[in-house]
Amino acid sequence: MENNRRDFLKTLSILPFTTSLTMAVEPVSVVSEPANPLKKLGSIRLKKPSEIKSSPFGIGCETLDRDLWKPKEVYPWIDNLPVKWGRLQTGWGRVEREKGKYDWAWLDESVDGLVSRGVKPFFNVGYGNTNYTAGEVGHHPLDIPVANEAWKRYVTALTKRYKDKIKHYEIWNEPNLGGFWAPDKPNAKKYVQLVRETAPIIRKNCPDAVIVGGVVSRMPAKYIRELFEAGLADLIDIFSFHPYTTIPESYSERTLALRKLIDHYNPKIKIWQGENGFPSDPNSTGFSGEGPWTESIQAKVMLRRLLTDCSLDLPMTLWFLIVDLHDYPKGSGKVNYKGILGQKPEIKPKIAYKALQHLGSLVHGEVHTRGSIVHAVSGKDPVAEKDYQLFGDGTKKSLAGMCSTVLNTDNGPVLAYWSGEKAADSKPADSVHLYHWDWEGPGFQEPVLVDLITGDILELTGHEKLFDNDKYRVGSEAQLFRQLPLQDYPMLIMEKSKVV
Repeated sequence: MENNRRDFLKTLSILPFTTSLTMAVEPVSVVSEPANPLKKLGSIRLKKPSEIKSSPFGIGCETLDRDLWKPKEVYPWIDNLPVKWGRLQTGWGRVEREKGKYDWAWLDESVDGLVSRGVKPFFNVGYGNTNYTAGEVGHHPLDIPVANEAWKRYVTALTKRYKDKIKHYEIWNEPNLGGFWAPDKPNAKKYVQLVRETAPIIRKNCPDAVIVGGVVSRMPAKYIRELFEAGLADLIDIFSFHPYTTIPESYSERTLALRKLIDHYNPKIKIWQGENGFPSDPNSTGFSGEGPWTESIQAKVMLRRLLTDCSLDLPMTLWFLIVDLHDYPKGSGKVNYKGILGQKPEIKPKIAYKALQHLGSLVHGEVHTRGSIVHAVSGKDPVAEKDYQLFGDGTKKSLAGMCSTVLNTDNGPVLAYWSGEKAADSKPADSVHLYHWDWEGPGFQEPVLVDLITGDILELTGHEKLFDNDKYRVGSEAQLFRQLPLQDYPMLIMEKSKVV
């Protein structure tokens, strides 16, 4: 694996980052060769954030409130990262080091650095201040009147200063965790009280503000119900959650259940996946899931997480984070390896960085699911028109463990498919046949296959249109893709004219 990383970084070092850069990462053990290799037609043309109008993808730029990395060292890498959202923590403790005096210089740098690159920052407003509370990270001000008044003054000054640049304000971070809600134990009613006191201040000073609440770690059903029973639905516009897990797709059913719960209280509230990550190295802080952890596995989990969220029609899905955090938590000497950039001894891209470049360059715009149906058959089995009829009759089931979604994007329709098995460094060669029913159009006219890890655009030859000639029905149409390589990360089917 270390050889892979050296080869990958060596390739990056000799090619400049430009908008016309096309490049394939040689993955070695990352990708298994299919039984019949497909002809390479080219490579993905990478885009800058400024080249795309909108995107569902965001990148975490957190912990600047604790000065754990320098924007001037990291932000140049965002020049070539086609995402449109960036999450920033505002850091009351860093802004008001001295009582009554606000130092905005570091936050101005953070905000302006993203805006100038075409990325839309949003604020996570939170954490304590040792001038008023016993600690900073996680220490809420509610129980100390002097602290609460100082908090309100800070929020007022914050929103007045940034109202023309920031529209989305997320209140607190993971209040359901003891480490982020102190000094007492997590309490849903108390968190709603904080939102009830904070949100009106934001709206008063920024009339078109969008309030994001919840901000829960994972998806604690009891706590979330208590939030809405306490009146959260009347205070927020977006509910955000942080689904840290080893298998990204495991949160799909929970997210659908969350949608139904929120609809009961206020169907206008949107849902964001506001923070999720996976380490690239062992012994990382801030992650309790299951390994192994390598750069290639991190990239695969990231791609699956972001496209799974798109399949659930979440308007924003964010990867935590842009760069590794050294000495996290502060003073521990430990490292959080969830960044898509390594930090020491120098800033360097990981495989996940290139994978996010590839994904963001192809899937952008107001992305939403397309009216399509996809069924899968093992590539080891023969397929014919009869299978299409059997699927229609319900007597044949789609291949278990397969994941897929079809999306409408500014780059045309995108069919993403992958194996839902646990991601590994190297997956044995496998294949799949896909049947695609497009309810919004005639399907793909001249499809190609795109590998999001390597950036390769591959020729597809084993595809055909099928027609049901049953005399009792009007003929219907499906599309069959034969012998597609099946990986443990998403491969994309797209129109050739959109990518070559």
